[in-house]
Amino acid sequence: MTSQPAIQDFTARVGSAVKALRTEVGLSAPELAAACTELGVPVAGNAINKIETLRRESLKLEEALAFAVALGVPLVSLIVPLDGEAEVDLLPNLRLPVWEAAMLITGEDPLDGAAAEDRSHTVLAIYREHAVDVRTALISTREARERRSQAVQHEVGSGRYQQLSRQASEFERIGAEDCQRLRETRAHMREQGLHPSPLPAVLAFIDSDE
Repeated sequence: MTSQPAIQDFTARVGSAVKALRTEVGLSAPELAAACTELGVPVAGNAINKIETLRRESLKLEEALAFAVALGVPLVSLIVPLDGEAEVDLLPNLRLPVWEAAMLITGEDPLDGAAAEDRSHTVLAIYREHAVDVRTALISTREARERRSQAVQHEVGSGRYQQLSRQASEFERIGAEDCQRLRETRAHMREQGLHPSPLPAVLAFIDSDE
């Protein structure tokens, strides 16, 4: 428990993170303000200065989200100082280790493995599974194409050609399995009323096959 004013602490944490990141990427306060405005969240340059210098007591969630998008960082990295103190006052009466605070925001499963079974956590788990399946299918598919492309650059029948051809065939087999799993995951998501993200161009055939 803590009696510190965590709402003001929230604004201070975001302000400090925004200032550090803005300096790192070389954006001026007016440039960051313009980027936020372009995202549909009007923020005055002097407002950013007040937030960064801890002269503003509150911060709208959409402002924090606009800062994160404009700076190209996850929103959680503005809210929880993962590289700062070991614990953070997330709420007036809720003090947590920084990673537990981050997990609470991102919906990660607890470290003790006691995963929640409510609809929100279930949906998050499905989207995470889909993201893993997309990355896996991308890797195997690209490896198969790369090995096959390399093989044809060598004389047919040569040792190197045969080696690369064998590797390409193996990756093609793995890729076919990975793509089928991804196809099934996307079908399952749609059955659940979810909307899987558009696929990278190299995997677009998975949806066109359905």
